[in-house]
Amino acid sequence: MPPPLVLLAALGLDALIGDPAFGHPVRLIGKLGEWCYGLFGRFGLTGGFLTLALTAVLFETLVIGSTWLFPVLEVVWLFYFVALRSLLREVLAVYKPLREGDLRSARKRLSYLVSRDTERLDEKGLVRGLLETLSENFNDAFCGPLFWYVVAGLPGVAFYKVAETLDSMFGYRHEPFRRFGFFPARTDDLLNFLPARLAAFFIALAAPFCRLSGRRALKTALTEAHKHASPNAGWPEAALAGALGVALGGPTPYHGRIESRPYLGTPLREIEKGDIKLATKLIKLSAVIALLIFLVAEVWLWKSGCRSLIGAIMKGRLGI
Repeated sequence: MPPPLVLLAALGLDALIGDPAFGHPVRLIGKLGEWCYGLFGRFGLTGGFLTLALTAVLFETLVIGSTWLFPVLEVVWLFYFVALRSLLREVLAVYKPLREGDLRSARKRLSYLVSRDTERLDEKGLVRGLLETLSENFNDAFCGPLFWYVVAGLPGVAFYKVAETLDSMFGYRHEPFRRFGFFPARTDDLLNFLPARLAAFFIALAAPFCRLSGRRALKTALTEAHKHASPNAGWPEAALAGALGVALGGPTPYHGRIESRPYLGTPLREIEKGDIKLATKLIKLSAVIALLIFLVAEVWLWKSGCRSLIGAIMKGRLGI
């Protein structure tokens, strides 16, 4: 099946049904990670590297082997690796009680999406937290998987999901994972370096269609993304802040204390509940633009006789 059609079919499935509630195969990565931690957890840096390597080998074997036997499963795997509809659904699940003034329910729903202490957030803090996770996960759930599918095909997306999952499990700067999580965290940073910046670019391109400032979105991303503790998360977050004309970030409650974070974006107005609906519309349009660009790349690669960018580079290098 040509990769452009695989891409359209997988995203069509995601748009129609989103992530299944049960039996998600990506959860297997978490199980493998836990098993490897039991084997290698005491070995620090080396253990983290071995966990990343062994989990990737086992999961890649499953993905590649299953699609070799049943090629149509490439659509299914890519569908599982993309989660835009689920992201938007979860964001709106927080927005509904927030809109109705039910802060208690909104705090509980947001706690499923973020690690901050949601019980200590007021209405503006809830909106800010929701916008931040929406922008960051636009990359993780959509731009990153599509980028690596174009660059390295299904094996590339599978490895991306392994690194992303292990980073979420072990990529902490405190014990017992500070040393063990080094390789998963740095690998995830490396794999998201370009997709995160593309995500900011797509948000800037989509902003004018929502009567927002694409120029300000791009400028804010270029000048303020570096303030974020993550080398990548600040890009789509700053772009969204710039597009909306609000400030994201700032002091945030974590683990019983207030963590001082820099603000991203120049606040032209106060943040408000309506920004959530506007932001989801902006992210949807950003996803459409991203899909069109990635689809053009896939068509070009397919017409060149290649299934991925790496394949095209290798063929050119080999003179085929």
